[in-house]
Amino acid sequence: MLVAQGLLSLAWLWPLQGIYFSLTHPAVTLSVRAALLKALISSVVIFGVLLFFTWVPQMAVLAILSGPLAPILAFILVGAESAVVVTYLARPLFLDPALTHVFDATLCARGQIELVKQGKTRGPGASRSVVEGALIKPFQALSKDGLVRYVLTLPLNFVPVVGTVLFVLYNGYVGGPNWHARYFQLKGMSKSQRAAFVNKHRAEYAAFGTVTLLCNFIPFVGLLFSFTNTVGAAMWAARLEARDNPAYGSAPAVASHPTKSVPVHTPSKQTTDGSNTEKAKDE
Repeated sequence: MLVAQGLLSLAWLWPLQGIYFSLTHPAVTLSVRAALLKALISSVVIFGVLLFFTWVPQMAVLAILSGPLAPILAFILVGAESAVVVTYLARPLFLDPALTHVFDATLCARGQIELVKQGKTRGPGASRSVVEGALIKPFQALSKDGLVRYVLTLPLNFVPVVGTVLFVLYNGYVGGPNWHARYFQLKGMSKSQRAAFVNKHRAEYAAFGTVTLLCNFIPFVGLLFSFTNTVGAAMWAARLEARDNPAYGSAPAVASHPTKSVPVHTPSKQTTDGSNTEKAKDE
């Protein structure tokens, strides 16, 4: 029932739309090009090392259980293991701040500038260091919980076909809501409000999380999809926000400088005598 609801919700398309949006609006992801380069290098090196040292032993074990499917299943298992290692190493070092930046930039590009502005000014009494730490905490904290579940369920992949399917579906189910951790923070949701929101959209989050997990399994470039998945999650959040707050509108408003959370440039207006006057900024 949940699987059918997730498929019908079309939420599984958001990661794919995130890829398309990243290609057609490269400024959003290229604003963190240093993190992108580190992600690519990390993915290639770690997957290559694991493939060299662990693929043959795991294939030998899987050959006993699954016969001719062993090479393919071992390759998938190496991809899953590399995702764990890369995530564990990359998130604390450079990934969390970059993903937060990409999420906010995408929201702004989709017309939700006010949401980002209000979210960042929430709690004005906090110091700068506290506020900046809070901006990256959602991705960092939730990923640790997900990492434990992910590792504990890795042995499912030793069960031919069915085990891998269960592994992907389960981790997609529990991990889907984590992609909106930043959205929940910007909205100022309490723990109970988050739980209620997730339960309301449980099937959609399961479908979304499953596709994002499959993207991260792709050899050599899996970590790069963390950026496009984040873009897709932000696009989905913008759609939800526009639906709940139609006053803000749902039309994309791509900023002149998407790397900034709130665009600062407005088009100039030319007078009849040829001089330019600056439009007044809305406060």
